[in-house]
Amino acid sequence: MVSRKRRRRHRSLTAILLKYFFCSFFCGIAVVAVILCYFSKDLPDLHSLKTDIRNPSVVVQTYDGIVVGSYGDLYETVIKTNELPKHVPAAFMAVEDRRFMYHFGIDFIGLFRAVYRNFISGRVVEGGSTLTQQLAKNILIAEGIVTHYDRSISRKIRELLLSIWLEYKFNKSQIMMMYLNRIYFGAGTYGIDAASRKYFGKSAKQLSVYEAAVLAGLLKAPSKYSPTSSTKYAKERAFVVLKAMEEQGIIKSAKEVENREADLVLNREEKIQSGYMYFCDFVYDQAQKILGDITEDVVIVSTFDIDKQKTAEESVKFYFDTESERYKISQMAFVCIGRDGDVQCMVGGKSYTSSQFNRVTQALRMSGSAFKIFVYGAALEYGYQLHDTLSDAPVTIAGWTAKNYKWRQRGEMSLLDGFTYSVNSVCIRLAQQIGIKRVASFANKLGISNVSRHDMSVAIGTTPLTLKDLTCAYATFMDGFPIWSYGILEIRTKDGRILYSHSSGPKKRIIDDETLYNCRELLRSVIARGTGRATNVNEYIYGKTGSNGDDDAWFIGFYDPKKDKNAGFAIGVWCGNDNNKLKMTHDSTGGRIPARIAARFIKNVLNGPADNEKNGSEQNSDKIKSGLDSVLDAL
Repeated sequence: MVSRKRRRRHRSLTAILLKYFFCSFFCGIAVVAVILCYFSKDLPDLHSLKTDIRNPSVVVQTYDGIVVGSYGDLYETVIKTNELPKHVPAAFMAVEDRRFMYHFGIDFIGLFRAVYRNFISGRVVEGGSTLTQQLAKNILIAEGIVTHYDRSISRKIRELLLSIWLEYKFNKSQIMMMYLNRIYFGAGTYGIDAASRKYFGKSAKQLSVYEAAVLAGLLKAPSKYSPTSSTKYAKERAFVVLKAMEEQGIIKSAKEVENREADLVLNREEKIQSGYMYFCDFVYDQAQKILGDITEDVVIVSTFDIDKQKTAEESVKFYFDTESERYKISQMAFVCIGRDGDVQCMVGGKSYTSSQFNRVTQALRMSGSAFKIFVYGAALEYGYQLHDTLSDAPVTIAGWTAKNYKWRQRGEMSLLDGFTYSVNSVCIRLAQQIGIKRVASFANKLGISNVSRHDMSVAIGTTPLTLKDLTCAYATFMDGFPIWSYGILEIRTKDGRILYSHSSGPKKRIIDDETLYNCRELLRSVIARGTGRATNVNEYIYGKTGSNGDDDAWFIGFYDPKKDKNAGFAIGVWCGNDNNKLKMTHDSTGGRIPARIAARFIKNVLNGPADNEKNGSEQNSDKIKSGLDSVLDAL
């Protein structure tokens, strides 16, 4: 009897447990179904997803067709997986997803292995995402469904769902093809073929084992492991890939491959000079402003002059290598602009690979005495003459005193001498007499629009300006016409359809003849006998030096030959440190390194590199002599 009752209780308990189990099971299925429906509603349509997706290419070239830079997927042919050497996809699978051929988009074995290794190491040493998941994430970002910075659970769920759907719709070869043609390889380069041509100058169909390992290694951190920015890190990462390939039996010996190919692959010169990319970034930004979103392959025909670029780079490098330590300078910038506003060359910093920040177009720095031409120009336009005199005694305004660096007071002096020797007190008095509003208006006419109309200190260069804008303003003194910089002559599609063509249009003189003549006299006097004397290459050089304490040193000027007006160009040079807490030496004025860089550039452009090498050594030998005159050390 007792046994029968016990059996009834057991059957009743079993029935209850089964009831709760099935209820929980179906409720779980319902919850999962709701979650799947919710997160799958905004996933991209796989029926419209092509297996040969790639980004539009943007090629920057000179007017005569020489390619100087590129962005996006550079070549029209999409590489299919079966067109690649077998070791190329194998390298990516070895380091990114060794079980790619066996999982259904999610690799639980690989995920648990990564969790275990990360736990043992106490830090993240291995990821658990499959190639399919990486592709899914790429698609979600490209479709605008998630962002690069999205780390939410909902993004991960969408990524997992799309990974499974990709595996269902496409075979492994198609998934690998989409992955290799979409993935980012650094330096604005997307896709295996674009990366191969960017870093090795060849089609991806010709990649060697070591080159494939370098590219596969890039994916972890494209900027860190780039073969163009860090050979050391690229080599270390490539060996990690090769070792993984060796462990999986793809190659026999990682060390043997490294010994055979590493030096040959990593020490070759880039096909496209990295220094050109400062200019290319400048015109690429202009193209985006002109076209908006770039949705098709385009060619940008630019104003870039390769010969002048090489000369500018050589001039900057010469003085950086020989003088930067002496004057505590960590960065230099240079720009050359034609008399129409065409930007011909640009050096945005010491090294593009270490810093893409462009100190020609992006850095706002105080121009110091290089700003004084706007004060004198406004005064001359107002009616002052070069022989008019003002006192050079120190000026104090509301407790602030404008000091003169290494200047012995002389008393009354002409405006011409005050500008030539860059005497601050003369400039301040002149600005006081004509009013700072007139100074701001004159500068505004020349493209300098952010000048305060209430602060007298702007007269000696406290307005933050870019090197490009300041150089453009000086270019106005070549002919008296407004100058607006540009780097694009034409934008066209690959099939030759014109999308944009630059047109300067008619211009109206903004500086009258007399004012223009007198301003040129001021700028020429600086070069002939004043603070810019180091740049006195010939009688056709005009310009002004400038310094902002120990933070900035400038030379801004132009070459304007009388015989050939079309040969003229304006140049701007800046030296300093990105971090103003790091001070240059007290004697690192505009009349020293910036003026000499400008002189070396002009000599090289006019006479050729061979002559300039001789002049360069001469400049270096008598640099102490050129600094003895206190006039050259004036601001």
